[in-house]
Amino acid sequence: MTKQALQKELLEKVKPGTKPSHLKRSKSESDIPKAPPLPLSGIEELKKITDLNALLTDQLKAKQQEVESLRKDLEKQRVHSELSQTTHPLSNELSELDHSLISRHKSLKD
Repeated sequence: MTKQALQKELLEKVKPGTKPSHLKRSKSESDIPKAPPLPLSGIEELKKITDLNALLTDQLKAKQQEVESLRKDLEKQRVHSELSQTTHPLSNELSELDHSLISRHKSLKD
């Protein structure tokens, strides 16, 4: 606004005897500065970051599932190993017993 337009606006709205300190002028839309728009490179950069975050999130979920699957497999192997260790000594004893019986049987035949 120019100085003359402002004076004209004041004269239309102000009553005689009003002090300047009592006046409050509302800013018009043209007086308020507008925020500068984001540069296109900034918007593109935000899209790239968002896409990268989504990709990394998907990869993380896949790796977590893979780790969980490997953990379950390892637990199965551990249980199988424990079972084979507990049955293995028995099978050794049986085979020794079998060998003993076979040798006795041979001696009896002879």
